[in-house]
Amino acid sequence: MNVNKIRLIHFRNFWDVSLDFHSSLNVFIGNNAQGKTNIIESIYTLLRGASYRSKDDCNLINWKEKKSYLLGEVRKDNKECFQINILIQNIDQQDHLSPKTKKVIKVNKKYQKKSWLLQRFNPVIFTPEDLQIVKSSPTVRRKFLDEVIINLNPIYDQYLKDYNRILFQRNILLKNEKKVGNLIKQLSIWDEKIVELGTLIILYRIKTLQLLNQKVKSLHQMMTENKETLKLKYNSNVLTSFTEDKEEISRILKQKINNAQGRDFKLKVTTVGPHRDDYFIINNKIDLGIYGSQGQQRTAVLALKMAELEILQEKENEYPPLLLDDVMSELDLERRRFLMQLIIEKPMQTFITNINPDDLTQLKSIKDSKVFRVRNGQVEGNEQ
Repeated sequence: MNVNKIRLIHFRNFWDVSLDFHSSLNVFIGNNAQGKTNIIESIYTLLRGASYRSKDDCNLINWKEKKSYLLGEVRKDNKECFQINILIQNIDQQDHLSPKTKKVIKVNKKYQKKSWLLQRFNPVIFTPEDLQIVKSSPTVRRKFLDEVIINLNPIYDQYLKDYNRILFQRNILLKNEKKVGNLIKQLSIWDEKIVELGTLIILYRIKTLQLLNQKVKSLHQMMTENKETLKLKYNSNVLTSFTEDKEEISRILKQKINNAQGRDFKLKVTTVGPHRDDYFIINNKIDLGIYGSQGQQRTAVLALKMAELEILQEKENEYPPLLLDDVMSELDLERRRFLMQLIIEKPMQTFITNINPDDLTQLKSIKDSKVFRVRNGQVEGNEQ
C-alpha cells in the first residue's frame, strides 16, 4: 500500500502544501517545531480518519481558520486507487478552548464513515511515546495491543467503544444509586452486556497476543544474536489460565462480576473486566517492566512494532506504510542499524522524521528516496 500524494490545507501549521511521495523512502528534515511531525500526523489521519496525537479534531485546524482539508491519493495492491478527501470544520465558536467540530470523509467522491477507512488502511506508526510501552502503565500496553487488534479486525474498534460506553454507565450507576436493592436490579441489565462484549475483547486479546508472540520471538532473537528470548504473557483480570473457549470465558467473567458486587458497591467502580487487563513483557524469564535496562526495553518495543508490521503484511499480502516520527534519534546505533536494514530490505513505503545525517546518507546510497526540507510550515523542495 502506498500514499502517492497528499495536500494539506489549513492543517496544523500548514496553510496550503502539496506533497508527492516516493513509493519507497520519504524523509523529512528540519529544525524542531517546523511541522515535520504534523506531516506524519496528516498521513495517518488521511488513512485512519483520526489523529494519533489528539482526540479533539479541532486541534488539527490552523488556529487562524475554521476548517481544514486533507486531500490524498492512496493505492492498494498496485491496482486500486482511492481519492480521499477529509474536511474538519469548527461548528461551535462559543467555546474557543474546545469548539465542536464536524468531520466529513469522502472516498472517490462518495461519503464514507471513519470505519470504512479502518477496514482498508492500516499504517504502522512508531513514535517516542511507544518506547514507554514496556515500563509505563497497563493502560499504555492495552492501547498498543488494542490498536494492533483493530488493524487486524476493524470490528473490534466498535466492540471496544461499546464496552467502554457500558462500563461508563455502570460506574455512574454505582456512584449515584443509594439503594442496594435498586442497584442490584439495574446492574443486572448492564452486566449482561459487560459479559457479552468483555468476552469478545478477551478472546481477541488472547489470539492477538499469540500472533505477536510468534513474531516477536524471532525478531528479538535477530536483534540480540540469539542471546535473549522475548515473550508476552497475558495478565488477565478475569482468567487465571489461557482458554479460547468463548463459553468458558463468558461463564468465568459472569461469575467474577457477580462475586465482585460487594467490592464494586463499596468502591463505586467496576473492578472486574478486560478494562483491568495487562500483559507482561518477559525477556529470558525476567519482567522487563521491572528489571529490564533501557536498552532491553527499547529492543523489546522495536521487536513489538516490527512484529505488528509483519502480521499486517501476512494479512494483506503487502506491507502497510511505516511512519517513524522522531524515533531514530531515540535509538542507539545498534538498534538504528537494525531498523535501517529492515527499511532497506522490505518492499514498503516508509516516512521518517529527524534522521541522523550519517544514517540518511547510508539509506540514500542503497534505497531510492525523497528528502523533504520542512521550515516554518513550508516544504521548500523535494530532493531525489
